[in-house]
Amino acid sequence: MMTGIRKTTNGKYQVTFDHGMVNGRRYKPTKVFDTLKEAEMVLTEFKFNKQRNQLVTSNKMGFVDLLDMWMKKYVKHKCEETTRYGYYNIINKHIAPYFIDQELSKLQSMHVQNYYEYLMKKKGLSPNTVHKHHACIRKALNFGMKHQLVSRNVADAVELPKKLSFEGKAYTVEQLNELLQKVKNTKLELPVYLGSYLGLRREEICGLKWRNIDLEKRKISITEVRTSAGKKVITKEPKTKGSRRVLFITDTLCEVLTRHRARQENFKRILKDEYEDSDYVYTRDNGKLYRVNTLTEQFSKFLERNDLPKIRLHDLRHTTASILHEEGSSLKSISEFLGHSDIATTNKIYTHLFDNTHKKTAVAMDMALNKKTPV
Repeated sequence: MMTGIRKTTNGKYQVTFDHGMVNGRRYKPTKVFDTLKEAEMVLTEFKFNKQRNQLVTSNKMGFVDLLDMWMKKYVKHKCEETTRYGYYNIINKHIAPYFIDQELSKLQSMHVQNYYEYLMKKKGLSPNTVHKHHACIRKALNFGMKHQLVSRNVADAVELPKKLSFEGKAYTVEQLNELLQKVKNTKLELPVYLGSYLGLRREEICGLKWRNIDLEKRKISITEVRTSAGKKVITKEPKTKGSRRVLFITDTLCEVLTRHRARQENFKRILKDEYEDSDYVYTRDNGKLYRVNTLTEQFSKFLERNDLPKIRLHDLRHTTASILHEEGSSLKSISEFLGHSDIATTNKIYTHLFDNTHKKTAVAMDMALNKKTPV
């Protein structure tokens, strides 16, 4: 008889499964079988899985319990606050209510597959959103595998819907000039000029401070961004090394910045102690900061009021990339200017804005082949 099997007084066989230390305690659950052959087979499988680190240490744990453990033990300490907020919303608003009674040990790939179909058919969520839910579930189950709470990641066997490709819009030079004319001397003048002339992201505009602007040397340093996670405002360094960059201030942009600073100084003199001096560039008249989402909302309303083509604030960045490309800037220089991590990122995001027929290249080849031979 194998070690770990004991014959009971009623002629059955009790198997002890020694998992070792789990959560600070020795975990040795038992189970009774009718025959010795069945007991030996189950114990052999258990030992095999233990050697391969594929044990499930608790059959009573729920899938939601695993998600909660993953959030507390991993996400809380390893992920940025904006990422934590995203996972928290996905789990609490969607995954947890759906899987509230699901035992972890009985979770199958079809349960997850059905959940994704439910999200699209019943909740009306997009395939791209389903991919975000999948990333959350898959990472939580990988955490469970690492800690021997599940023997495999069932999310790996799920068929995902095809992602919808999103293509940002871009203004023409004429449309952008019209916007820049209409936005002059409004509260949106500075952020729109920064987004158009330098291709700055919203969080870069909101995080820009005067200490990072040198009007004499004509330099703007992008070293800090300001974003939000729900109602909480988060200030942090740019996500990638490439996003930290120094950009030249042209004459036009210098004039806009100088006017904006003069307005701020005027409000400081008028409001005195009531003015909240935070050193941020984009602020209310009293110096207080706008909500991060306010800039996006104001921009959308401005376009509607002025009968301008509807685009997102982020599409000013797309417009910058498109115009620079049309003016002959290389993909590498555009990538560095916009603060992308590499050229591949730039090409992937803006390829639809660039000349896909490669007209300039084709014409250059034609000219080379049709040059007249010198006499």
